[in-house]
Amino acid sequence: MTSASLAVTNIPELFLCSLVHKYDAYLGRLLRVAFAVRPEILSASQKTLTYSDLAKFSSLSDARESLIAKEVESIIRDSHIDHFKWMENRFDLPLRKGLDVWPQFVEITERRNLFVHCDGLVSSQYVNVCREHGSELDNSIKVGDRLSVDLGYFSKAFDCMFEIGAKLGHVLWRKLQPEDIKAADTALQSTGYDLLVEERYELAKMILRFATDTLKTVSSDKIRRMNIINLCIAHKFSGDEQSCRAVLDSEDWTACSPEFRLSVAVLKDDLTNAVTIMESIGKDGTVSRENYLTWPLFRAFRESKEFLTSYRKLFGEDFVLPEDIDILPEKPTKASRRRPKGRA
Repeated sequence: MTSASLAVTNIPELFLCSLVHKYDAYLGRLLRVAFAVRPEILSASQKTLTYSDLAKFSSLSDARESLIAKEVESIIRDSHIDHFKWMENRFDLPLRKGLDVWPQFVEITERRNLFVHCDGLVSSQYVNVCREHGSELDNSIKVGDRLSVDLGYFSKAFDCMFEIGAKLGHVLWRKLQPEDIKAADTALQSTGYDLLVEERYELAKMILRFATDTLKTVSSDKIRRMNIINLCIAHKFSGDEQSCRAVLDSEDWTACSPEFRLSVAVLKDDLTNAVTIMESIGKDGTVSRENYLTWPLFRAFRESKEFLTSYRKLFGEDFVLPEDIDILPEKPTKASRRRPKGRA
């Protein structure tokens, strides 16, 4: 096999191993934070320090940090399945309940183990563990076959690890610091929004369904409705108009603020009503000139004749996307755009 052929085979496998490694590092940091926030969790730890160990530390805090490091290292050395078992037991949380992506997560981490320890050759343990946890395996796979990683597999693996990491972080955050729910809600809403900006609609739907359906307690009705609107945006721009309408129609928007009613009108393609609300908001209202430029909600709306006419009426100038303005010192891209804080 040539060097180029080896690279084509090995590099995607290395990317997958690196992806799982990054998740493990994230989990380690997450557990360190959990122990720091709730040090009493360490009381059940079997890790000990001898007198000679203690003599090396200048403070009790340093000794505690050493115990935390040992505990985290011990946990991370176990299998990914055991990680969840440990967390479910220690934090008293049903982390895998309703987690549809769990079988995929198990297969990804087990495949990574094959690349690290068996050069990608299927083992009986891989087959048995995957089947035990409901992972989808090709019926033709048998012990001794060599697995690989293509672009489609890696893309799905990335989305899976992102989803697992985001959900795990937010569940533990809300469990260990319930008083911090407003900050947690803001962070989760921001994650969903950023995925819309990046046009990662399937992943955005996973995160936003978690925010709107799985989490039963939120800090405000406003943040709940922002997530609903963002979920509908993901549905609409991924081609699922029916789900977009169904979610919108499940809520009463009549008493909501103008920006929510504008969002609903835009998502339902009710352009006449949308521009009426837009003009009632005015140029200095709750939806700004920058919002019309950057919000994913307006991606299609701002190309309509109705929007362009109303925008000119409100702001006294034609609407132009930054990419079309050559005199700008730097053309912003989709990836560089950032949302105005606190908006859907």
